[in-house]
Amino acid sequence: MKAKRIFEEIRNSKVFYSLIGLIILVIFSAIAAPNFRTVDNIITVFRQASVLLVLSAGLTAVLLTGGMDLSVGATAGFIGCICAQCIKNGVPIPAAFILGILIGLVVGVINGLLAGILPSFIATYGTNWVMSGLAVLVMQGAVIYDLPKGFTQIGVGYTGPVPNLIIIAAVVVILIYVLLQKTTYGRQVYAYGSNPVAAKYAAVPVKKVMLSAFMMCSMCAGLAGMLMTARLNAADAAMGDSYGLQTVAAVVVGGTSMLGGEGGVLGTVVGALILTIIVNVMNLKGISSYAQGLVIGIVIIAMVLFDTYSKRRQESKAA
Repeated sequence: MKAKRIFEEIRNSKVFYSLIGLIILVIFSAIAAPNFRTVDNIITVFRQASVLLVLSAGLTAVLLTGGMDLSVGATAGFIGCICAQCIKNGVPIPAAFILGILIGLVVGVINGLLAGILPSFIATYGTNWVMSGLAVLVMQGAVIYDLPKGFTQIGVGYTGPVPNLIIIAAVVVILIYVLLQKTTYGRQVYAYGSNPVAAKYAAVPVKKVMLSAFMMCSMCAGLAGMLMTARLNAADAAMGDSYGLQTVAAVVVGGTSMLGGEGGVLGTVVGALILTIIVNVMNLKGISSYAQGLVIGIVIIAMVLFDTYSKRRQESKAA
């Protein structure tokens, strides 16, 4: 009976369906594109997913509170540009990384405070444009390239047989998983996302929970921006633009509800891999990048519709 109950809980979770979708996608990809099955390509998929994973792992915390952060891509791009400028001007690499994380923290505080006044969707949409504008001002239309090898090795180097990017992404995912699933803070995040009013009466520090979620998200964006710069060995003002809605998509496709209180970072890993594999296979098949956006858009719409359907089904059962 206990095993059956556990299986029912797993089967009824949206992460289960996302995982099934990932397995089907991998099988289809291996058949449709034989090059997909090579070890080099599998490593490439995980490396390509790493920056998206760091971004989306941080955003998971915000969505679990019922909030939204549309500024993650622009924040990553801006901090990547700042980091590149600093390193080019002789700032030590560790100091540049610390500065990037601190800037991310400040952006997170601003987003969290604004989200306490305005709908988070509107607040962070504004922040998105502010970060994009600041990146343009910092770069003045230029592109920084040819960064020091000690920095670029973070993005393209290996530790043994494993790319550094994959290791960093795994560490970030594990840390956020432990924080959200194994701590009192994590339980408070889920409680606030499920029912903010009940959480407030249960003595959950709702303002601190929301603020800290945005801080975590923007700090991850800062780290992702620096990893992006190291991987590209270049920085330009628009380099984070493609990650904005893609990050939201990875979290939602992974089963985290946009209404808050349901999901988690493990599902986000699945979502990020699904989106990355779709792009990877389409690249292997020589399909236009315009069509790639169309396919990803269809996947996002399908998962949001499934999310809404699941919520209504649960409400009807409860009634």
